[in-house]
Amino acid sequence: MDDHSLETLRRDFIAVADATYAFQGALKKRLREIDRKALNAQVLVKRHGKDLAGYGVVAQAFREGAQAMQIAAEQVQKLINPLMLHFMETLRDVQQMESLRNIHNAATTHCPSMAERLRQHADMHDRHAASSRRAGLALNIALDRFQAVIAELDYVVVNGRIEAALKGAVNAPLSQVSMEMDRSVTGVQDLLRTYREQIERIIE
Repeated sequence: MDDHSLETLRRDFIAVADATYAFQGALKKRLREIDRKALNAQVLVKRHGKDLAGYGVVAQAFREGAQAMQIAAEQVQKLINPLMLHFMETLRDVQQMESLRNIHNAATTHCPSMAERLRQHADMHDRHAASSRRAGLALNIALDRFQAVIAELDYVVVNGRIEAALKGAVNAPLSQVSMEMDRSVTGVQDLLRTYREQIERIIE
């Protein structure tokens, strides 16, 4: 690996670390919004009693979907750190191997143990690279699961908007709650899609 490739690897790692930090912060905010709006839907149903009896099922599904999304997001969060750690270890291994190669080329006759040290670092690099691939695969699976949970909640949101449109006199506040939930779920979908695009270079 030449200096240009090493710099590219370092730059990729920094970009992914920045994307991960932004994703974690934005996701936390979005999940709080969704939970609050799901609670608002339940409060609205209680306030209007039997007039919104049918929408109560939707409001409960909102809340359950928000909780399922929180659990799926926590699993994603747990798997991000190992991926970043293994990628950082791989980057460090490459840097050390490049330094040792330079020294080895300049002092082969005077440092017979240098070749062995270089081999040991190469083995370590292979182990860390394999760990990165495993961590990336695990994160990818968790992201797929998270995406499936979002899709389920999106289906509930669509049903909620249909139900709200049929509720006559209480249509306005109900439509508002459903529309806000729709926006929040769409926001999480966009956030997840953008993050996956940013990190796919090291997951695959």
